[in-house]
Amino acid sequence: MKQIRNLFFLFAITIFACASTVLSVYNYNPFQSESKVFVNFYISLAVSLTGIISIIIHYSKMRIYKIDAGHHPLIPSIRQAALVSLGLVSLLILQGFRILDWLTGISILIVGVLIELFFQTKKVHTTK
Repeated sequence: MKQIRNLFFLFAITIFACASTVLSVYNYNPFQSESKVFVNFYISLAVSLTGIISIIIHYSKMRIYKIDAGHHPLIPSIRQAALVSLGLVSLLILQGFRILDWLTGISILIVGVLIELFFQTKKVHTTK
């Protein structure tokens, strides 16, 4: 039941973030807006990408490993999606500032992969 509640919260936050992203795109002129509009857009884009990608990762893992939704942890999927969306949004921000080149992009991707490898190899200590 706890897993279903977490999936519902993830889905609800994703819907609100997608709505905020769409409203930011349609309601603001990027040539005349202030910096807080861009901050709102990039944060809502990161949250919506995190939600969408984490739902995709979670259900693809359930399909591949043939596990129930209640028995598969959601947190690793959210972490992996957050790393992917953070990398994509940071690439978009750098492109918006016109300072993105191939070396910077590759280094951002390598850092994301190394962070995920750190979390994959970290041992989980269980308390009794």
